[in-house]
Amino acid sequence: MKHPNEIKKRRKESSSSSSNKYNKSPSSRILKAYLEPIYLEDWETIPLPVRNITKDQLTVIEYPRVNSCRRLSETFPIDDYPDGDPFLPWIHDVFPTDNGRYIQFVAQNKRRCQAGTTPDQLDILEKMQPQLSLLQHVPVQRIKEKDDEIRYKLSSHEDADPDGIETRFICKFSDGQETLSRFNFNYEYAAKRKNNKQLFTKNGHKDNKSIHTSQLIFMCPVPTNLVDTVRDGTSVIDDDHATLFVSLIPMRTPPRYGSPDRFLPPRYQHGGSKNFTAFLEWGEAHILPRIEDSGRWENIPICLPTWKAYPNATSPPPPPKEEVEDLGVSLNSTMNTKKHRVVATAWASASYSTRGDRFAIDDGPRRLDEWIRFHLMIGIDHIFIYDNSHGENSLKDVTDQFPGEVTRIRWPATICNNNRSFHDSPGDRSSQYAAESSCRLRFGPHTDWMANMDIDEYITPVGDYTSVKPFLANLDNHGTKIISFGSWRAWPRRDLIEDPVPIQNKNICDQPHPCFVLKVPNNYTILQTYNCDRQKVKTEKMPAEKQIYRTDYVLQHFVHFSTVSAYTMMNIQETVAAGMKFGRVAPDPLSRFANEETEVTMLHAKAVAIQDTAGWQTRCKGDMKGECRIGVPHPLDFDESSTITKDDQGWLYNCYPNPKIEDYWIPLLNKEMKKSKIINFTGS
Repeated sequence: MKHPNEIKKRRKESSSSSSNKYNKSPSSRILKAYLEPIYLEDWETIPLPVRNITKDQLTVIEYPRVNSCRRLSETFPIDDYPDGDPFLPWIHDVFPTDNGRYIQFVAQNKRRCQAGTTPDQLDILEKMQPQLSLLQHVPVQRIKEKDDEIRYKLSSHEDADPDGIETRFICKFSDGQETLSRFNFNYEYAAKRKNNKQLFTKNGHKDNKSIHTSQLIFMCPVPTNLVDTVRDGTSVIDDDHATLFVSLIPMRTPPRYGSPDRFLPPRYQHGGSKNFTAFLEWGEAHILPRIEDSGRWENIPICLPTWKAYPNATSPPPPPKEEVEDLGVSLNSTMNTKKHRVVATAWASASYSTRGDRFAIDDGPRRLDEWIRFHLMIGIDHIFIYDNSHGENSLKDVTDQFPGEVTRIRWPATICNNNRSFHDSPGDRSSQYAAESSCRLRFGPHTDWMANMDIDEYITPVGDYTSVKPFLANLDNHGTKIISFGSWRAWPRRDLIEDPVPIQNKNICDQPHPCFVLKVPNNYTILQTYNCDRQKVKTEKMPAEKQIYRTDYVLQHFVHFSTVSAYTMMNIQETVAAGMKFGRVAPDPLSRFANEETEVTMLHAKAVAIQDTAGWQTRCKGDMKGECRIGVPHPLDFDESSTITKDDQGWLYNCYPNPKIEDYWIPLLNKEMKKSKIINFTGS
């Protein structure tokens, strides 16, 4: 443990020898990252030493390309994030809330990107620890200097200012006013409710399993005199050029490892905080440096609120209320008061690589075109496509066919890690996670229900339903807030795909057995070709699931799961007052699985990789070990007790067509596909 005097001496020496090759002339309208030196050894000292960094020690990186609100998601420094200071949030999206009272930030936890056990990965995990701190609140108290300058002091919850009990950033607006950030929900309490023994670990290897910490979402309150301007978007010139900006100054403390209830705010303390005392850990007079001496994001543009930026997909906000509204959500929200009843969103690309970069998929436009047509047909009001295409590729030609029904958001940020889940450093599809969070926070206030899917997943009404809307009305009548569907890959039917052309190449096939490129001809839809589920009746025990959820109930969603809901964030008293039992949060008490025979099912038409077709002829006849990924449908009148397992050509039965899809939905979809400008569909 180092003595504070030694730390001060070392910092002084560092200051005199520092150089900054990135420093450029100041410009108040250029996005800048101010990188502050980080001394991890300071964290070994208790109380935490006060930082005495000065502005001369900060490295400044400018991003002059960030000069357009319309292109903000394309130009923000996501793929060239300044790793030298991981206390800066890895921001993927930023926008005002529709009421103008908050600036919403959608960031990602970059420490999840590399979480392996090799020496280089361990070094990254150690250096990226500050990213964990950003998900943990600190309480602060304002103090006045002699010249009336406001400074901030780390404090206990009891001594903190009312708006500083749960914060992490100072938000400084370009007119000089400052506010304190607030989280959309408390990450540590969410972890406690999930019975996590610890929120984070120092070695980081188990952190990826805490999927609710993948996304960092927080807000900056807008000063009262700026709310109307921000809400109406009048500070944005020509709907593109911002004249208001905000800077984010992180409050720098070490991560709190150990039990997630070590330092909960009073609202969530059931028996008091545990093992963490603010004045012992931080000292009784830990005053944060001045803003000009602090690492920070500076001049983040404040662009249009969603209702102004996307008028065709949203509705104007209700008249502003004088009273301050809490950000909590209601369990009994009013139906049918929003522009849409149900919307769908997908993160998609013209081409992409499967996990582990095993296989390149380049049929994105065709799949998206059909996927959009089908989901508009089953009652989805509006579809949001986050287009992750790169270079000259784009999904614009597809989405332009559906004016007023489909909104495309350019979203070129790359994913930070595409490894498979069993890899030493598991994959983190950061761009997809951020897109999902962005869509929920931007467009969720304008719809009752939201479906998060991939473009190979078809939510399909079955039984007596011919639209999802009566089904959702039934859910509302019974108080269900989340509906889940099993996600088990269906197989493409052998009789509907193009005749396989064998490839005899071990490097391509990944095996000595021949493989082939699987193609769906233009006279069949993807839906019909893949209408062959591996289970006749799906069970809830699935390898994954997808969901439609109430946007006013789910506070965070992660690809397959509603990770944080209103129920998750209730304390004991609030739960009892709502007439509910304070217990397990998984599964959520207001969620259930759909009955996929009588209500709604999901067909997962995932493309089959070239490598996965190797040896298909022998595998699909049972003459070689390994899974057959080409579908051979059981007869519709197939008797499960029958000893017959093959058709008259010797192919093993391995999947079941859904009769409602085959007889009702496919004829309707075929008619819709005739309208496509993307594919010359020739089916009947």
